Amino acid sequence: MYCTATEDNASDKHLKKGTDMGNIEPIAQGFVSSLAINGEEVSQIIFNLEGPFGDIHTSFNRKLSGHDGEYIRTSDLLKGATVFNWRSWTGLSLEEVTDIEQALGYRIPTGYLLENIRVSGIPNFSKLEPGTRLVFPAKSSAGQPEQAILAIWEENGPCRTVGERLENLHNSPGLKTDFIRQAQNKRGVMGFVLATGVVNIGDSVRAYRPVR
Repeated sequence: MYCTATEDNASDKHLKKGTDMGNIEPIAQGFVSSLAINGEEVSQIIFNLEGPFGDIHTSFNRKLSGHDGEYIRTSDLLKGATVFNWRSWTGLSLEEVTDIEQALGYRIPTGYLLENIRVSGIPNFSKLEPGTRLVFPAKSSAGQPEQAILAIWEENGPCRTVGERLENLHNSPGLKTDFIRQAQNKRGVMGFVLATGVVNIGDSVRAYRPVR
């Protein structure tokens, strides 16, 4: 059970005091513009290690599916094989979604692309490198400070499932195909959770380059 979250409570021995990040500058900074679980807008998400609490994609493992063609083609694994779940959360850029909306002429409501988080202010969000970390403010959970940190695994790609959701929403035949075309390179990213914590709408987010 989570208590009221308080930012930058770093009294625990596992969190730094203040905002000292060791003089490592983020590659970009922005804020959380919206959050969603299973397509429904929410004001807060609890990110556990296995993923966003309550989301259908939350799990430490999953089965290879039709989205995983390259992984299947480069291994002896078949569709349905159990693998680590590197796509327990998905994220979008508010600015990139706006570009897609303008190209389509239709609104894309929060959660309709089955994303968990939309951020604003991070340029070229869909092209952030694998291993990039998204760091959110430290908060107090049940009296213990935690800080959500999400790792990006790879770029997401537009698919028929969310295209059909938009097509049905707007009752516009052909919108699915138009969405797949217009959302290329703007469909956001997917990844897994590095550290648990609570994320609220309006929270700041810092993007750090992959550790080398």
